[in-house]
Amino acid sequence: MMPGQSFAQAPALGSTSGFALFTSDGAFSNVGNATVVTGNVGNHVGQFTAFTPGTLIGQKHVADEVSTIAAIDVATAYSDLFSLTCGEVIDTLLGTNQVLYPKVYCIGKASTLKGDLILDAQGDQNAVFVFKINGALSTATFSNVVLRNSASLNNVYWQIGGAFSLGDSSVFRGTIIDDGALNLLEGSILLGRGLSKAGAISLHNNVVTLVNNGTTGFTSIENEKMFTVSPDPVHSNITVTYNDASKIGNCKLKMYTILGSEVLNANITQQLTTLNTGSLTSGLYIYKLMNNSIVVQSGKLIL
Repeated sequence: MMPGQSFAQAPALGSTSGFALFTSDGAFSNVGNATVVTGNVGNHVGQFTAFTPGTLIGQKHVADEVSTIAAIDVATAYSDLFSLTCGEVIDTLLGTNQVLYPKVYCIGKASTLKGDLILDAQGDQNAVFVFKINGALSTATFSNVVLRNSASLNNVYWQIGGAFSLGDSSVFRGTIIDDGALNLLEGSILLGRGLSKAGAISLHNNVVTLVNNGTTGFTSIENEKMFTVSPDPVHSNITVTYNDASKIGNCKLKMYTILGSEVLNANITQQLTTLNTGSLTSGLYIYKLMNNSIVVQSGKLIL
């Protein structure tokens, strides 16, 4: 497909811009200690049974004044996206190294994403991608939304007329606004937001990170990382580097399997610390870097 003019327009998120995960009407649960969410979370109606287990870097709003406003703003943002005129109708199977350019894309029924879906902004940092899906969206294991040529995940929006399911060990980018459940399967990563008009949110040892600054008291640390963790993929050793030596404090690196079992717990006391990981089996791991028992950075590593 050749590049085309973009008529995509970002919706007004209002109070929900500070949320990493929110549902207006549904339960909110988490399974696994390895879950790390950076951003505000909450629901307006339903049980909330997360954190603990898992780590939250942000605020929790459950059936309070903030959640009342957020529920209204989710519905407004969903309507804003729904009303956009389609730029192109595309097939229900996304991915497999498919390249798309800034535009409003419409899909007529439930859809699936497999492999890599590449969003190419052609050097325009303000380019907006909108996907309007008339049904549910599920992603296959190890699928990935890839951003290319200055594409920003803050300008990628998914309006989904049903449930969203993120497959095991997948990486998804953008703001999801759906009319159904949000189910993040084992070890998957969401960079952006997951907002639901009505449906449960369920987490399973996931990393969810809100990248931009929010409006309800949460400020992202994504662009101010305290550490660099390398290499990735990891081989026999992992190196943790303080990016600002003046901030060295009582820090630890913890690593977990995607099932939440802790496999490494080491003190980080120097600007550059190398740790032996040769005894660990190959696979996908979640790491947490903690300063005085507070998680300041987290992510995924492949061994």
